[in-house]
Parts: sequence; C-alpha cells; structure tokens
Amino acid sequence: MFGRRRSEPAVAPVPWHGPEWFTVGTVARHGSLRRKDLTGPLAVRVPSTQDGTRYYAPAALVTASADETPSYRLHDATQPAVTVCVAVPEKGGARYRVTGAQGEELGLVLRTPAAKRAVQHNWWLRQPGHPDVVARYHWARGTARDVVERGKENVVRGAGAVVEGVVDSLLSFGAEDDSAGRPHTPKPVTWRANDEVALTSEQLGKVRAYMPKVDWLDRRLAFALAVLRQA
Repeated sequence: MFGRRRSEPAVAPVPWHGPEWFTVGTVARHGSLRRKDLTGPLAVRVPSTQDGTRYYAPAALVTASADETPSYRLHDATQPAVTVCVAVPEKGGARYRVTGAQGEELGLVLRTPAAKRAVQHNWWLRQPGHPDVVARYHWARGTARDVVERGKENVVRGAGAVVEGVVDSLLSFGAEDDSAGRPHTPKPVTWRANDEVALTSEQLGKVRAYMPKVDWLDRRLAFALAVLRQA
C-alpha cells in the first residue's frame, strides 16, 4: 500500500574467508532522513547490496573479555560456535598474540609507542615467515630519531632543521591526534611488508574499510588489527 514502510531484508551472515574488503562495527545499514541505522552485534562486516541498498553483513562476530586489558575472540558468523581466531594481550596490551581455532600461532599485532615511531599508524603486524607489515611514512626508515640522524647526514642549506621539525612533531603527538582541535578527517593508511603493499585502510563513506592486498597475509591477523584499532 502507498506510504507503507518497506520491511528490512534479512542481513544474512557470510563466510569470513577472503573478502575483497571489510569493516568492523555494529551498523548493518546506515540510516537516512527517514530511517535509523540498522544495527547488530559487533562484527567484522562485509559489504553487500540488496535492492540497491548497501548492507554490511556479519562475517566474524566479536566478543571481548571483561579484563582491564581485554582479549578478543572472533566467531564464524555463519557458525557462531566456531572460533575464527583469538587475540590475547601481552606486555600490558602493547602486543596481542593471535591464534587460530585450534590454538595454532597466526602471528602478532603490535602497537608502537608514539615517541618511538615514524609511521602512519601505531598498530602493525608480524606474521611468521614474512617481513613485518608496518604503515611507515614513505620517507621513514627505522625510528623517528633514526630519521633525524639521516636527515642531518644529508643536510643541505639547513634542510636538516626542517626534517628535525617534522620528526619532533611525530615525537610530540599520537598517530591520529589532532591537537589543534580541527575537525578530524581520517586519512588513508598503507601497511607495507618491505616495499610490498600488504594492507590498506581508508574511509569509504561512513565506514573505515580494510583492504588486504597480498594473498599471503592471513585475513585473521588483518581482522585482529582492525578490531583492536576500532576498540
């Protein structure tokens, strides 16, 4: 009947293996002027389209322990009794050890303190058998202080002062701080394994999307990083 509100389609869970991109959150469909957000449990979510509307289907449900520094368990959304992976904190939450459904080691998700990095983002990955997956700035190698020292070695007409000023700002602020109080616009982040792009993240409309770029990157590690960043 004219004017009758259309019912929402069921947003069915989807397999977690190998999505082109994913997000983490509770929103299954963003609202509009006439509709509120459609929400569900916290989950790794994969985009899908139904009747021209974008939905975010759950692929891995996320639960957290009640500890001061929580651990996180991801469950297969299509079979909630099945574990996808578990992320357990070590060293006060400075790193998380990620294991699979059978307790097998998948790798580490680590967080670098702001005063010791020259990277776009403080969360990064270590997967056995592969180079570290780190979101370095394109000019940065090693720590921020390392960058200063190399800048001094290559100084030309006082350019070293500029380099040192840039690094001082890195040492003073967090990865995504906005101390001037300006509106924050999330910037794209690129995680590289040496010179190979392994994972990217960018704002797509109202969601933060994560896009694995190499076949060898274990999606479960990428999920854990995104969950920790969202938490």
